[in-house]
Amino acid sequence: MESVYEWAVSVSVCAVVVCIAEMLISDTAMEKTVRLVLGAFLLLGVLLPLGNVVSEGLKDIDCSLEEPVPDSLRTLTEQRKTYVEQSVAALVDKTLREQGIQAAKVTVQTDIDEQNCISMITAEVMLHSADAYHSGTVSRCVRDTLGLECRTVIVE
Repeated sequence: MESVYEWAVSVSVCAVVVCIAEMLISDTAMEKTVRLVLGAFLLLGVLLPLGNVVSEGLKDIDCSLEEPVPDSLRTLTEQRKTYVEQSVAALVDKTLREQGIQAAKVTVQTDIDEQNCISMITAEVMLHSADAYHSGTVSRCVRDTLGLECRTVIVE
């Protein structure tokens, strides 16, 4: 509020100075030039204090490049990550069944980078102990077919 008061006083003083100067000039050849200069003076008297108010206000604005991630975006990203993990796990399971291998459980580990891009890390295939001899085939099949690193775990 203080800055608005200062601006109003500044504009008022400029207006009074311009009015007095216009009363003092006589009808001469310089009248148009003097009026132009007085108009510019009044315009600067209005704009300069306003510019200072705006620049002071801009100092309060946080211009940091790092923006906090809203909770809704974080939740959405986690949901996408979970969906991708489940979908890829189902694809790995389907690929193995097509090869005649029955997995006990398939999980996929993913990661999210700074740009919210999901990247695959590994697939983990759990095999029953009776199917332990398929361990090498499972790793090779998942790596060759889907391009994922695969770890096999034997479960009872």
